[in-house]
Amino acid sequence: MHPCLSVAALVSLFGAMPIGQETPRTPAEIAAKAESPSTAAYRYRTAIAGLLLLKPGMVVAELGPGSGYVARAMASQVLPGGRVIVAALDRPMAAYIADKAKAEAVQNLSTIVVQPDGRGLEPASLDAVAIVNAFGGFAQKGDVLASVAAALKPGGALLIVDLPAEEVGPKVVGIDADDVIKLAAAAGLEREAESTVVPGQYAIRFRKSA
Repeated sequence: MHPCLSVAALVSLFGAMPIGQETPRTPAEIAAKAESPSTAAYRYRTAIAGLLLLKPGMVVAELGPGSGYVARAMASQVLPGGRVIVAALDRPMAAYIADKAKAEAVQNLSTIVVQPDGRGLEPASLDAVAIVNAFGGFAQKGDVLASVAAALKPGGALLIVDLPAEEVGPKVVGIDADDVIKLAAAAGLEREAESTVVPGQYAIRFRKSA
């Protein structure tokens, strides 16, 4: 299983699994569940990318990307001249996303593997970062945001899309927006705007000081 995708996180991505149905484990299985019309973030992936106010020539990233569908939507919005880096947390998922982009002729997308705390992104190299349906599943949330803040250029943007915290059996799925805002502030990121474009979820854009 993808290291950042606990059972709780997978439930937040795909909804509750029917009794007797196994949680997806391989990259292909995760993608098949994620890239479904029943997944709200997948349906609204282009709108999610648009919330970052991307422009041609930007260098942007998606962290903890699941199957990379938001990153692929971002890729067209930074053309010409821009590129997207998919920061996955394991090599099988990174390889799957690279193959998927190649199959769809997305030429300005590349993948890297980062640490569970987000380390591995080049400092001050990114104009924008998206974390979609993944932040609530990170164990080291504060460290992840510190890594993202360090990787953003001055004035760079971070978009977090997630579910409000909810108990699902013994697990807590998602994270409340107020908690995200507090953690982001501690990392030096200021809340700039919030959207409800994804049904049942919040989308908050933060900005690093210029």
